[in-house]
Amino acid sequence: MSHILFLQGPLGPFFKKFAHYASAQGHQTYKINFNGGDRHYGWADHEFDYVDSYEMWHSYLSAFVKKHHIARIVVYGDCRFYHKVAKQVTVESGIKFWAWEEGYLRAGFVTLEKEGCNANSSLFNDAESFKKVKAQNIKSSLSVGPTFARRTWFAFCYYTFLHFSKNTFAHYHHHRPWTPIQEPAFWLKGFAQKWVSKLTDPRRYKKIVEQYSGKLYLLPLQVEVDFQLRDHSRFSSVAQVVSEVMHSFALHADNDQALLIKHHPQNRGFAHYGKLIAQLADELNLNGRVLYGHDFHLPDVYLHAAGVVTVNSTVGISALVHHLPTVVLGRAIYDIEGITYPNKLDDFWQDDFKVDRKLFEKFRTYLCQQSQISGDFYKKSEKLIEIAYPRISDKIKSTSIEDDDLQVSVNSQSTAY
Repeated sequence: MSHILFLQGPLGPFFKKFAHYASAQGHQTYKINFNGGDRHYGWADHEFDYVDSYEMWHSYLSAFVKKHHIARIVVYGDCRFYHKVAKQVTVESGIKFWAWEEGYLRAGFVTLEKEGCNANSSLFNDAESFKKVKAQNIKSSLSVGPTFARRTWFAFCYYTFLHFSKNTFAHYHHHRPWTPIQEPAFWLKGFAQKWVSKLTDPRRYKKIVEQYSGKLYLLPLQVEVDFQLRDHSRFSSVAQVVSEVMHSFALHADNDQALLIKHHPQNRGFAHYGKLIAQLADELNLNGRVLYGHDFHLPDVYLHAAGVVTVNSTVGISALVHHLPTVVLGRAIYDIEGITYPNKLDDFWQDDFKVDRKLFEKFRTYLCQQSQISGDFYKKSEKLIEIAYPRISDKIKSTSIEDDDLQVSVNSQSTAY
């Protein structure tokens, strides 16, 4: 049995459960903690605390991998500093690198890929491979339900332990800019915002949806510190995205078209763009044609939408499931000729571009088979671990997910956040 090293996982006990499972199968499991939150939610046969500077991380990990005969490294999010270096070390050492992420397809899926995710995925720009597959309508075999409250609790615990261990891990380099005190406070604020929005947003968006049905464009926002924005796009902030899209819309859209801007649910409490959007709407003479909110029911919006503008959101795939023209401003795994809009944003508002439905169905099938697993990190994760373990441990040689772990349905729909 091989030696498996776990680095940082999703908030909560998922990596702890996975390490327990792998250990029970006979593997030697290792865990490196970078802060008290990692330590609280971590477990392995052999645990280590990394307390040196981030400049020393590469040499430390290279020596660690060699000393402990590590065969594979498992991470959540391949763009975090420590995980980027880990990927480099696996290449240099000739060992395997597995990256987890939230599912490309929501809800009920998570992503697991060798070498990296999103623009770092081996599936990126690999159109020739998916054109050969037989299209199937696939949906998750697991119904998860809401997880925001549980995520909020996991975040609160994680950052509390991070805060009280900051002297031990004095050199820790976090991938998010907020302090351990700010993080749980923002999550709790976001939880309150969620319920306020549920009461106020539906009436607001239904009015504009009815008024501009068929001429409504959707802009789903990213999380402010999302690596899809920081590493896989030319934008430095969500505000920059909002400004560019609204300026383009003002100059090139018709007066009978409207723009619906949706806040990302995991960014509630951390940022609010209401004042910026109101100011731009006033300056650009867009009052009454732009609506910003948190709690829009996307399947309803899709029925009335003319298109979607995104940097690289899972809403993009969800929109394509509904055959909506979609323009991508960043580097997305689904930004493929024939599937997404190929020209400039300024031209998008007036174009009659059509999604190649057959091509998209092939792509979606291939994406499911190669990278998506039915499950959730925060609820009912035991089944997810059972499905993922054979892939990570090389118990199955194929890189595709077995059909038994997915459901095939003629009524499948993917709805992102």
